[in-house]
Amino acid sequence: METAESSYEDAWFANSKSGNVTDVQQIIQSKKVKVDMSDHLGNTALHYAANAGHTEVVQALISGGANLNALNKHGDTPLHKAAGRNRLETVKLLVKLGASIDAINEDKEKPIDLTSNQDIKLELLPVVEDIDDDDDDDKNNDDDYNSDDEGDDA
Repeated sequence: METAESSYEDAWFANSKSGNVTDVQQIIQSKKVKVDMSDHLGNTALHYAANAGHTEVVQALISGGANLNALNKHGDTPLHKAAGRNRLETVKLLVKLGASIDAINEDKEKPIDLTSNQDIKLELLPVVEDIDDDDDDDKNNDDDYNSDDEGDDA
């Protein structure tokens, strides 16, 4: 990734931080900057928009090709940033669009480890699919469960 130096690059990060979606979209369309360009901390515009909870900017950046799972110098993804600042709507969007809930930063933390918000924690829990076809009749149909010998060692 490249580091920011020009006025376009400064505007890119400033507009991403402040939530100016119109200017972000114009800069994307102008192709004057690379969407995943990073600053001296390794943060991309998506890191900053996610950190600030600017969901519209996050959507614009992703639509413009931003990497959902870009890592900064500390190994944080934009989802780490959004979760760490308790940005529920931004977390929901990032997860919906495929951001990794299992990304681990240099401190061995996943995004779920960085939030105190229970709604965000629920968004960041792995989806567990119910693969049990039985109609919860397992206990009734399990010969071992209904054994008369249960508990009798005498």
